[in-house]
Amino acid sequence: MTQDFTEQNRSLTLGKGVNTDFTTTEVNKVSYDKGFYIAFKEAGFDSVRFFIKQGWNPEFYKPAVDDALELGLKVVLVPFSMYCWGKESLVQWWGEVAEYYGDYPAELIFEAFNEPKMAGHPDGEEAETMAWYSACIQEIRRSNPTRLIAVGGPHFNGVQLLTKYVTPEYLSYTLQDGTGFADDPNIWGVFHCYHPKPFTHGAIDQDINKDHPGWRETILADLEEADAWSKKHNKKVYLSEWGARLNHEIRHVEEYTGFMVPELAKRNIEWSYYCGVFNNAWPYGLYNSEWGFAGVEGVVKNLTGKEPPAEVPPTNQIVNSDFQLDLSDWNSSEYAIMGTADGQGVDGTRAIRVHVPFTFDPDVGRGVIPSLYQQYEPDWKFRVRGKVQANKYTIQLREGSIYQISFYARCEVGTARLHIQLGHAPENDPVIWTSEEITVDSKLKKYELEYEHAVQAVRNVRFSFIFIDRHSEILLDQIELRGRRSE
Repeated sequence: MTQDFTEQNRSLTLGKGVNTDFTTTEVNKVSYDKGFYIAFKEAGFDSVRFFIKQGWNPEFYKPAVDDALELGLKVVLVPFSMYCWGKESLVQWWGEVAEYYGDYPAELIFEAFNEPKMAGHPDGEEAETMAWYSACIQEIRRSNPTRLIAVGGPHFNGVQLLTKYVTPEYLSYTLQDGTGFADDPNIWGVFHCYHPKPFTHGAIDQDINKDHPGWRETILADLEEADAWSKKHNKKVYLSEWGARLNHEIRHVEEYTGFMVPELAKRNIEWSYYCGVFNNAWPYGLYNSEWGFAGVEGVVKNLTGKEPPAEVPPTNQIVNSDFQLDLSDWNSSEYAIMGTADGQGVDGTRAIRVHVPFTFDPDVGRGVIPSLYQQYEPDWKFRVRGKVQANKYTIQLREGSIYQISFYARCEVGTARLHIQLGHAPENDPVIWTSEEITVDSKLKKYELEYEHAVQAVRNVRFSFIFIDRHSEILLDQIELRGRRSE
């Protein structure tokens, strides 16, 4: 059956959209979980936008696409392109993605790629960047002649670049039927708006009115320019990213979102707020695995018109739990040497290998505690530096929650013993809980245990594997820490 979404696309809208930034790109994040979608659906959102990584098999993202559509959420897929791999690599991969999802409904939308400058496209090559867009559109149209494709300009997708470059002059491709950009009703224009940037991106808390008295006028100028582009080209315009860090006093973020949403509606501009979920430490994230939307209820209500749910489904707190980004976000103590083990994880994926040469230091005659651990890093690039931390730490324990801990493990040879341990970050002092001794053998299998946190909540936690046996070599994969409320 020939794809024909044109009539359906005329009335298709993303509604209240949110970026669910859970995919491994160049910064690591939590892995996809259907629980995210359930929480955002219950909070009143209608669509999700998430990133996909160039070169990865499109099947990898199928669960995230299928689950969203099953729940009635529209989906926008947008890649981070790899500029250094070259245009042909991106175009070929887009062809694979487009063909794989060619039979999916119109509610799946493709965005050509995100913020080209972030991907490495240099200043001064704007026309060449648009040639990349053109080539991607042509390749997508081979298998998806009428699917909605959202297209932005170069650099960071600013509206002025939409106006100048998302035009027939710069998107000068011709399809096999002789049509091009101007003739295609299934193209949307894309822009991002992060005004005032010192507020939306500021690590130090600010008063939006005192520090940026003209912020409304600056935003309105962008929205008016986007609206003018839409009317000129007879194409819908899509604000695929806007939002603010949450380290400011929340009343300022509430005022900002309360202003934006009705102004976008006046101009019929589609939008996706940044950001719904990333990891618990991410200063933009509305969602927290332990407290849900607590503390940002007013922001969510501004975005969706609905009170968010008081509780959310259990989701994993661990970042890089499956080692898709090598060793990122994991640390080891002395005498625990870590490295990746390609093909040794679950279903032949990547795992981490930990070698323990000593559990006793012969030079100083003291015991040592070899460990692999994860915690919030105080020197993290995106840390909050203002007076309002907004509870943005990687791993947290909520009073009264029961934690399901699981991981896959095996030894290279023989057996090895370990403990799971939870402690106060950053020094693991005091220790909160240590599991019973766990013996791992040479068969890769799943280990599961449970911990009930019956004491006061801890906002900044270290999660550790404590290794007991000298000369052990242990492989680990798919590490999870999920909290649920006790009944």
